[in-house]
Amino acid sequence: MAMVNIPSTCDDPSYRYKMPRLVSKKEGRGNGSKTCIVNMSDVARALRRPPQYTTKWFGSELGAQSTFTNKEGEGERAIVNGHHDTPVFQTMLDKFIDKYVLCENCKLPEIDMAVKKGNIVAKCAACGWAGDLDNNHKLAAFITKNPPDASGNDIVNLAVADAKGQKSKDERRKEREEKRKKKGDGEDDDDEDDDDEKPKKEKKERSGEKKEKKEKSGEKKEKKERTPEEEAARAARKEARGEKKSSGEKKEKKSSGEKKEKKERSSKKPEESAAKDDDSDSGDDKEEDNDAGFGSEIVTAVVGVMKEFVAASSGKVKPEDFFEELRMQQLAKLFDHKIRFFVALESLMPSGGMDAKSIAEHKPVLACVLSKVKIPESDILWGFDAYLAGNDKSVKSYPMVLKVIYDEDWASEKEILKHYVAEEDSEEPGFAAAKTAGAPFFKWLQTADESNDDEDESGSEES
Repeated sequence: MAMVNIPSTCDDPSYRYKMPRLVSKKEGRGNGSKTCIVNMSDVARALRRPPQYTTKWFGSELGAQSTFTNKEGEGERAIVNGHHDTPVFQTMLDKFIDKYVLCENCKLPEIDMAVKKGNIVAKCAACGWAGDLDNNHKLAAFITKNPPDASGNDIVNLAVADAKGQKSKDERRKEREEKRKKKGDGEDDDDEDDDDEKPKKEKKERSGEKKEKKEKSGEKKEKKERTPEEEAARAARKEARGEKKSSGEKKEKKSSGEKKEKKERSSKKPEESAAKDDDSDSGDDKEEDNDAGFGSEIVTAVVGVMKEFVAASSGKVKPEDFFEELRMQQLAKLFDHKIRFFVALESLMPSGGMDAKSIAEHKPVLACVLSKVKIPESDILWGFDAYLAGNDKSVKSYPMVLKVIYDEDWASEKEILKHYVAEEDSEEPGFAAAKTAGAPFFKWLQTADESNDDEDESGSEES
C-alpha cells in the first residue's frame, strides 16, 4: 500500500511519520449515490485517532451525511453520501491533521488528545507543549460526547463496553436464535428481557394493591351512617362549592380567551409582515433567496477566507491553488458557479477597487476559474455588476474593464449589447451603475457594428 507523509503536504522523502494513502470508491446512483473510503480505519489508526472522528469530519466539511460501521461480514466501512473524488478527501484530511493531530508548537504528530471539563485538550510527547485544540468546529461537539480512549485509536465508550464483556445486540440476538433451535418449540425465551420485566411487573402489582386498599377504605367511610342534619349540611356545602367553581371557571375562561387573542394578534403580525415582504420581492430575487446567495453571510464569510488566502501569498497566488481552495469552499458552503466567479472577483481585487490594470494583473487566475466549468456569459457580466454594487469607487473605471472583458472573449459583443442595451432595465445588484458607466463603450460597439455593415454593403456592390 502506498504511503504518504503526515500530512501529505510535507515533501520530505525521509520523513518518519507515514500513513496509508486514502482509497475511495464511488457507489450507487442518483439519490442513492455514496462514496466509501475503503481504508479509513488504517489511515485513522496511523494518525492515532478513532476512525469515527475522521469520517464525521468529512461529513461536516462536505455538508453530507456520514456513517462509520463495523458489522460482521462487511468489516469496517466509512460512508459519505454523494460522489466525491479522492483528492478532495485527502485535502480535507490534511486540514483535520492540522487541527487535531499536529502539535501547535513543533508541528509533529505526537500529541495525545483528551477531553477534560468539556474541552478538547492535548499534550505533545515530543516538545512538551500542552493546550486546547479547536473547540469551535462542528466535530468538537462529537468528540466531547465520544472522547478517545488512552490509546487514542478508539472511543472510550466502546472500549469500556469491551472491557466489561458486554455483548452487542447482534450477538444477543444470535444467542436467542440458537436457544430456540435447540428447544425446537420456536418460543421466545429471552432471559434478559424477562429479568428486566420482572421488577416492572412487581411495581405494577404493588401499585394495584395500594389502589385497592384506598378504594376499600373509601367505601368504609361512605358506609358510615350519617344523621339527616349532617346530610343536609353536606348538601348545602356542595351547592356552595358548585357556585364558586362555576364563577371561577368563567373567570378562567375569560382570562384564557384574552390570552389566546393576544397570542393570535402577536403571531399574525410577523406573518403579515413576512407575506408583504414576499409579495414585494421580484421573481429574480426569489430565485436567489437561498442560504448561499448574493449578499448572504455565507458568501461574505467565504470572501473573507479567500482574501486571507490571497494575502498569505502576497497577492501573487497561483491559479491552480486559488481555484482548488475556492472549489473546496464551494463544496462546503454549497453555492453555484455564478456566485463562485463573484467571490473570485471580490477576493482578488485590491482595496482601491477594480480597474483594467488589476484585471490584467489577475487575468490568469480569473481565466483559470472560468475555464474549469463553462458558465453563461450573462452570469459573468452579472458577477462584474454585483462587484460594482458593493464597490462604488470602481464605477468610473468600468468602461476600460468592459474592454478587457471584450478583448479576452469572456463575453462577446452581441452578449454585452444584449445584457446592457437590448433588454430593459434590470433590478439586479449593480446593473444600473454598470449600464450608466459603460454607455461610452456600448456606443463604441454599436458604431463599430454600423461601420462594418457599411463596408460589407459597399464591397457587395463593387463585386
